[in-house]
Amino acid sequence: MPAAHAAYLLDLLTGTETVQDSLRKLTQAAAHAISGLAGVEIDCAATLNRDRRPAMISANNRRAATLAALEDGGPMADALGSAGSVVVGTYGGSLAVPVRLDENSSCALTLLGPAGFQFSPEVVTEAHRFAAVASQSLKLAIEVHGIRAAGDNLKAVLEARKSIDVACGVIMAQTRCSYPDAFSKLASASRHRNLHVRSVAEGVLKDLPTTQRGNPGR
Repeated sequence: MPAAHAAYLLDLLTGTETVQDSLRKLTQAAAHAISGLAGVEIDCAATLNRDRRPAMISANNRRAATLAALEDGGPMADALGSAGSVVVGTYGGSLAVPVRLDENSSCALTLLGPAGFQFSPEVVTEAHRFAAVASQSLKLAIEVHGIRAAGDNLKAVLEARKSIDVACGVIMAQTRCSYPDAFSKLASASRHRNLHVRSVAEGVLKDLPTTQRGNPGR
């Protein structure tokens, strides 16, 4: 496989925030690489299945995305289950290539040629080589996005906890109560006002005079 393809595929993270973004970037790379070899414009759609998650679909353009979103049993599903060419909508030949991930995840790239086009053995071979590089690149992208999401969730939890703890300190100072009693007051207000406890806590802090926000116990 040309080194340029591998270098491009290894970067499925720059400019992305989610796995969906990386999957779209992969379809764009696949369409570009295979179009160059085939000598015609090739579109690409991708379907990613992960354990206990809804199927994720992406494509290099809107038309391919529309076909990829067809219900189960449609022509795209036929292409995904085929090792050869299947006519899909306004396209000509199509080629579904598996992208191997792990035992709990699966992905397939579906390459879509124009009307009357058939994939040559050379292009089929290159598509499988491309998918092999895509396998490692997509695994890395999924792992990195998972780490990022975990970090963002932890940050949100810590920020929420800080607001709640400070608000409890304010209530303790104002009412001379214990921390559990102060938290109970926040929780009760949360239920009555149909708000998250963090939102109630932030409201308590917002109502403080500016001079007391840095030291609510005074």
